[in-house]
Amino acid sequence: MTGQAKAGARPIARADRRAAVAALVAAFWDYPETLHLLPDERRRRLVLPRYLAGDCADSQPHDTLLGVTVEGELAGVAAWLPPGAYPIPAGRQVTQVLHLLPALPWGIGAAREARNGQRANRAHHPREPHWFLRAVGVVPHRQRKGLGRALLVPVLDRADDAGVGCYLTTAEAANVGYYERFGFAVRATFRPTSTWPQVWAMWRDPC
Repeated sequence: MTGQAKAGARPIARADRRAAVAALVAAFWDYPETLHLLPDERRRRLVLPRYLAGDCADSQPHDTLLGVTVEGELAGVAAWLPPGAYPIPAGRQVTQVLHLLPALPWGIGAAREARNGQRANRAHHPREPHWFLRAVGVVPHRQRKGLGRALLVPVLDRADDAGVGCYLTTAEAANVGYYERFGFAVRATFRPTSTWPQVWAMWRDPC
């Protein structure tokens, strides 16, 4: 099974959350929104793990922080939210801010711009019940081996069984065609600010 996932995607245990964050940091290190918010590598090393830790911690109580393991390495991670878990209520927002708090001295400027991005994302977010893919990533040296599919298909199947849609956004043009292969279609494109990379909002109807 060299180079292949040992098993399908499974919920990530709390004890493995640090490894999940590390995998997402590697996957999002040069993502367009990351580079926009944190162009300085030193600040990126300090802030990005904290930001992604908040996303992971918020998905984990729903058992929707999923991972795939290859040769003992947590190689891919997806942070989903089930129907009804978005928008994020005030209490969960505070918890996410607490994850980010130690990095704020290095990320105040990025935090201001990130708030603009969050406002734009909320404005485009669908109101009907849906599964929300807030983050998915595979470590660079394990990409193009089917791990992304392993992180998507189990939840897409659950959504189909329940008759609800799925939603995501991406700021990477190359990802649009990839997600289209799973039934997603572009619903809108937008830029949260004049300098922000273009964002594609994508929706998938249940099959």
